[in-house]
Amino acid sequence: MPHMVISYAKAVEKQLDIQKLVQEVWNGAEESGLFNPGAIKARALPVEHYVTANTDQLFVHVDAKLFVGRTDEQKQDMIQRVFDKIDGLVSSDVSISVEAIDIDKPNYVKR
Repeated sequence: MPHMVISYAKAVEKQLDIQKLVQEVWNGAEESGLFNPGAIKARALPVEHYVTANTDQLFVHVDAKLFVGRTDEQKQDMIQRVFDKIDGLVSSDVSISVEAIDIDKPNYVKR
C-alpha cells in the first residue's frame, strides 16, 4: 500500500509521457516517507469520454488509496507532494486533483 491510481484525460498523452507521470506520482508517494518503497504501486488509466464543468478541460486525478492509520497532516503532506510532481509536468490549463482514500484492512484482500 498505497495504490496510486491515476485517471487522466486521454488527450493529456499529447503533452507528456504517461510513464513519466506514473513515475513522478510514485516518487511523490515515496518522498512522503510514509510507505515502504516496495509497497507503493502506481498505475494510470486513460479516460476517453468525460465532461468537466461542462467543458472538455483536460485533467489528471489521483486516488491515493492507503490503509487507515495516517494522520490528516501526513496525508495532506503526501497528496501535496504528489500534486506538485504532477504540476511540474502538465500545462497550467490541465486540472489536477489528488485525493487520499482510507481503506480499512478488514475490507481489503490481496494475493
